[in-house]
Amino acid sequence: MWRRLLAILGCCWCLLRPGMAQDVNKPGAELESEVADVGKEDLAADAARAASNTGMQAGLVDEWDKHMEGFVPELLLTFPLAARSDEFFYEDIAQDSSPVLIRGGFFASASEESSSVEFSVTDPKGNIIFEKKDQAEGLFHFIAKKSGTYTFIVSNHRWMQEKMVTFAVGKGNQTHLQPQHLTTMEDHVKAIDKTLIDIQTESTYLWIRQKSHMKAVENIHTRVLSFCVVEFLVLIGVSGFQVHFIKSLLSDRRVL
Repeated sequence: MWRRLLAILGCCWCLLRPGMAQDVNKPGAELESEVADVGKEDLAADAARAASNTGMQAGLVDEWDKHMEGFVPELLLTFPLAARSDEFFYEDIAQDSSPVLIRGGFFASASEESSSVEFSVTDPKGNIIFEKKDQAEGLFHFIAKKSGTYTFIVSNHRWMQEKMVTFAVGKGNQTHLQPQHLTTMEDHVKAIDKTLIDIQTESTYLWIRQKSHMKAVENIHTRVLSFCVVEFLVLIGVSGFQVHFIKSLLSDRRVL
């Protein structure tokens, strides 16, 4: 009887063993699949983050080329910004002054990956005219039309993270010396050559004009001289005729 019972249990064990093996192998396969999915998601996130950073850098460079050419900072400062703190910078615009272009930028760095800060600019009345939130770097530019004090605020709202911030600001639109601002010796020679050609052309035109006028005057003088000669000859002929006529009258007198 015991032998029969052991034989039945052995058969049942043999039947259940393949199913148990499949059940044991199944969670491992699912785990490997989940790990692969997580790895793919991490890679996709890293790629998206890298593409975003590249786009931000390209946009920043384009903005610098467009609005910050010739920028000369009046204030360039790098300072530590403690957690849960704000830093204020001020720029005064004199009373009754003409509108002034104010430009600048900021850059934040930290030991950890996240180094974003909050940056804003307010006018003398306290109105926000420029603001950036959760940005590690940025540029700003605006026309200060109101006289008074403009405030630049850099804020670190992190609880435990200290950051190093570089801030630059300047007024006006000063331009650096560019190659196109300089005149080379070749340009001077070309300018002199062009001037000489213009003088030569003008002199040639004036000489041709004067020559044509001289020819016209000579023709007029020739005509006047010819007319005078003809007039003189006619006068001589008339005078001779008159003398001859008078002599003929005196020689043919009759005694009455």
